[in-house]
Amino acid sequence: MHQLKNILLAYLKTGISEDNNDEKNRKIFIINLFGFVGMLITMLMAINAIVKAHYTLAALLFFACSIFYLGRYIQKVTQNYQLSSSIILYSLFILMFYLIQTGGVNNTGPLWIFMVAPVALFIDGLKKGLFDIAIFLMVIATLLFFPEDALLSTSYTTDFKLRLIYSFLTVTFLSSFYEHSRQQSYRYMQEISQKYEELSKIDPLTHLANRRDALTKLSYEQRRIKRNNSTIGIILCDIDYFKRVNDAYGHEAGDLVLVKLAQFMSANIREQDTLARWGGEEFLFIFPDTNKKQADIFAHKLHHLLKSFTVNYKQQSIQITLSMGVNEININDSITEAIRIADNYLYQAKEAGRDQIFPKLTNNKP
Repeated sequence: MHQLKNILLAYLKTGISEDNNDEKNRKIFIINLFGFVGMLITMLMAINAIVKAHYTLAALLFFACSIFYLGRYIQKVTQNYQLSSSIILYSLFILMFYLIQTGGVNNTGPLWIFMVAPVALFIDGLKKGLFDIAIFLMVIATLLFFPEDALLSTSYTTDFKLRLIYSFLTVTFLSSFYEHSRQQSYRYMQEISQKYEELSKIDPLTHLANRRDALTKLSYEQRRIKRNNSTIGIILCDIDYFKRVNDAYGHEAGDLVLVKLAQFMSANIREQDTLARWGGEEFLFIFPDTNKKQADIFAHKLHHLLKSFTVNYKQQSIQITLSMGVNEININDSITEAIRIADNYLYQAKEAGRDQIFPKLTNNKP
């Protein structure tokens, strides 16, 4: 039984990939399920038709059974779930037309049409699904109400025809309402998920990238530089004597210093660069396609610009200086180790009296 379950799950998961989003994988799984159920039902109906000596119907049902399987096979080979779903849906339409036209077994064939609305709406979505259902409804109405039943090889009472159409419209309305609600809920959940995903990457005070997002960007850039044999420049910096700002002016002033400094530094980097709040009063610069010397040049430029940077708080001017540690990340370097080295340089800059840049690569002055 366990092995049978695994075989069934493998069948239903055909086409599902980690590269797809959850909604696409869910749709692929359900389409495979529709195809499997359709194949199973048509096979059972075909066997029943043979038992009752309806050989033409049985042949058509076996053909429909093979078409349902073909939809899954095409998806497996082409990875095109939309083509597969169209084959399943329109094969279902054709089968329903035949069952209405012939009556199926004991004129019960038309009762299967109620599965059309939910399947069409799920596969094609609300707008296209309703369009497909409208076409389907026009065809079956033509079959049922053509003068003197000329298009039917069986006969139904007028009451049966009308109730069949009314019931189908009711099921379509309910299915449409459900699909609309499902789509609205899915969009809402997507928006909420995206909002929280964005918030999880942003420092709430400075609106810079946070440590988590900085590490993600470093990993991405390291994968990218492997293609062009480049390096990533990094600067880890710390506000000098930040505790004194909080003690002298209060934490509100300290927060203002962090915000204003973040805005000032962000205005002086390139569009492709990243500035992140690494933690507390520490910031991390990430410079793609930049070596250690080039990062050092920027550090000296920033060091010079900060001499004229002040934060005004309650008619008082707060002067800010930074200690900085400069490093680079090569193709095969460990990101953690590269940041640790930059942190060691930052520590040396503090030990040397703060407002320093380490290592002392150049005497760069803008």
